[in-house]
Amino acid sequence: MEDAYETWKKRKTPENMSALLAKSKPVINSAIQSYGGMNKSLESQAKILAADAMKKFDPDQGVKLRTYLMSQLQPLIRINRERAQVTRIPERVTLDLYKMKQEERRFHDQYGRGPSDTELSAATGLARKRLLHVRKFSRGEIAESAIATEESGFMPGVSKPDPDTILLEFVHHDLDPVDQMILEHKTGIYDKPVLSTNDLAARLRLSPGAVSQRAKKIAERVAELQNQGLAKEE
Repeated sequence: MEDAYETWKKRKTPENMSALLAKSKPVINSAIQSYGGMNKSLESQAKILAADAMKKFDPDQGVKLRTYLMSQLQPLIRINRERAQVTRIPERVTLDLYKMKQEERRFHDQYGRGPSDTELSAATGLARKRLLHVRKFSRGEIAESAIATEESGFMPGVSKPDPDTILLEFVHHDLDPVDQMILEHKTGIYDKPVLSTNDLAARLRLSPGAVSQRAKKIAERVAELQNQGLAKEE
């Protein structure tokens, strides 16, 4: 992306700007996911914001182009909210949402993956229930689908538990951060979007096979506790 920026800076033509935006697509997609609730209809607006941002970028400020561009795409939060015509977000929620998104980006830059809710809670000081509340606003109060499919379902033969059950929370507590994310995105617990194995593998920078193996072990643990009747005992 930096090479494309230098090319455009030397010769500011529409063609070079188009090439620069093409190279910036991973950052733009990340911004749409972070700020726009994965609303693909925001892509055109995101490109306009990105093009304007490129014209104002100053390399001498010591900020990486990717970091700068992500910060300049934050208006997508407002644009997406206005398009969805949702109620005004309380100021405190807006601040917590900003804190949450900043930490998610910092964590991803450092570790190459998004944080689990446990890690995000520790880093932001926001309780898990607060993260859940704030995340609903970032998605325009639209609930994720709770219907499991062959691709997004947790594991064949294991019924998909309700995301708020004690059973899933019990299992989640004992997992490492990566497995926590797999459980979250395979069941929708804590209001996380249900992801396919391939999408989850890309997010965690693991192979789909590795994600499937981890998910299978987690599912076996869930099934074991289901058979023991843990949920009923609790």
